[in-house]
Amino acid sequence: MVRKKVFGIFGGFLAVMLIFTILSRAVSGASMARVETVRITTGTIDHKVNGSGRVEAGKEIAVYTENGQRVKEICVREGQSVKAGDVLFTVDLEELEEQILAAQQELEKSRLQNQDAQSSRNVEQQNRERAKNRAAEDYSQAVAEGDASVAQAKAVWDQAEQELENFLAAGPPDTAAGENRAKQEADEKPEAAESKKKGSDSQPDESEQGAARGSQPETDGSKQNAERGSQPETDGSKQNAARGSQPEADESEQNLGAGQPETTGNGQDTGISQPESTGNGQDTGTGQPESTGNGQDTGTGQPETSGDGQDAGGSQSESSGNEQSKEDELSAWEAEKARLEQAAAQAKADYETAVSSRTENVKTAARAMEDANAPAASDSTSRQNEITTRQQELALGKLQALQKAEGKITAPVQGVVTNIAVTTGDFTTEGTAMRLADTSQGSRLVASVDKSNEEYVSKGCQAVISVPGSKEKITKYTVTSITENEEDPALLDIVIDMPDGGLEAGTRAEIEIVQKSENYSAVIPVQALHEEQNGSYVLVMEEEQGVMGTELVAKRYEVKVQDKNSVQAALEDGILTSEQEIISTSSRSIGDGSRVRKKEG
Repeated sequence: MVRKKVFGIFGGFLAVMLIFTILSRAVSGASMARVETVRITTGTIDHKVNGSGRVEAGKEIAVYTENGQRVKEICVREGQSVKAGDVLFTVDLEELEEQILAAQQELEKSRLQNQDAQSSRNVEQQNRERAKNRAAEDYSQAVAEGDASVAQAKAVWDQAEQELENFLAAGPPDTAAGENRAKQEADEKPEAAESKKKGSDSQPDESEQGAARGSQPETDGSKQNAERGSQPETDGSKQNAARGSQPEADESEQNLGAGQPETTGNGQDTGISQPESTGNGQDTGTGQPESTGNGQDTGTGQPETSGDGQDAGGSQSESSGNEQSKEDELSAWEAEKARLEQAAAQAKADYETAVSSRTENVKTAARAMEDANAPAASDSTSRQNEITTRQQELALGKLQALQKAEGKITAPVQGVVTNIAVTTGDFTTEGTAMRLADTSQGSRLVASVDKSNEEYVSKGCQAVISVPGSKEKITKYTVTSITENEEDPALLDIVIDMPDGGLEAGTRAEIEIVQKSENYSAVIPVQALHEEQNGSYVLVMEEEQGVMGTELVAKRYEVKVQDKNSVQAALEDGILTSEQEIISTSSRSIGDGSRVRKKEG
């Protein structure tokens, strides 16, 4: 009984567990995400670029007229089609005639100015040539005159030098000593020294005598007289003693130039023409030579004075006269020599002055000639005048052509008036008067597309054109050019030429450009691709063994995208296989490991 009861309880437990399991699976199945799957396919990724625009004339023509013309009448309106030769507007003829007259007068003034400028250039050229010639003549004259002055001064200098050389070669006149003064003085200096020495030997007591007379300084008269031209020497010590110890007066200075004889204390002949005497201790006070007291002849041919102090005045006067005459001759010779030297120095200075003057004059003339030959500054006045004259001629020709056309401005080509920039009664400006769309050369469509599609649009690619309200599509035209939109840099202007004028100017149209890619082996819908900042991935539905049996879960696979558009994406080969089911849509958000169930039919 108990056993039966246990089996009953266990059976009940199993039944409850089964019920709960069924309920749990039902609840779990109800909470699972329902997904749709796709498999990879092969194919291309097509990029479609859509845009819209307006048909324009093939090219736009600007219509100009002369500046400053008063507009009399405008004959067209914007958007009007015109033929070549149709009158667009007219100008006032009276105003035009006044402008033509003013232009003719200005042209005549320019021509006269050109003639005056040409005449001035000719005169200036002649003056320059004349200045060149005169500068060359002045230079030649400066050189010639300078050479002549230098040569003349050189000749005078050479002559003065020659006269001086000849004068010096003749020598000075013969003096009593037979020598010139400079040589005589040089010879007498050593003789006077020797004479003083000998006198000291013969009179050893002179120093003592000088001391007895008041210790006055002794002047060597013989030395002083030898330096002053053989004047007599007096014993200064004896004279000073006789004058009461007064300063010694060298009597040889008193007798300078008088030709007085000089004597020595030893009575020897000095070779001078006057006798030499020595003092005997008595001062005569007259400057005459003292006698030796020994009566010996000095060898001069003149009598020697005796010791009583008497003077042989007659012989001395005659000797003094001869010496004076010779001195005068020597002085005259010296004066002539100085004159000739001065003349030679002056001639040399004149020569140097002539050389300096020639150099300066030639340099000045050379600079003047250099200045005269300097190149003239460039002068484009003539060329500028020619250009101005040519411009005036062209302007006058245009005014005359407009006058000939009776002031009418006509359309140059067949087209449509797109802009009118003139106003009746106002004057024309330098800008465009009117613009015409030239329809004679066909038309073109200019459509704007987003710049992000730039890589999918290229010159020459096929374009499909459609006009709103028409089911017909035009596929015979290709892209002519691609430019950035002037008003919005985020747009591109696609230009498609239509040479045959397939659409009229002003028509609105839409374009579609399809850019096909290469054939890919792994293409999936773009909604099956999940993108993150670090890359892209897909979720693949796979079976997995669980507690409740086999379950379907989502597995994450990292992929690399090669190309994509708004519909499809091409993946890199080898990541997925064609048997794998890629989750494309899900009823709720799922991730890696989420249990899913496939949406039926």
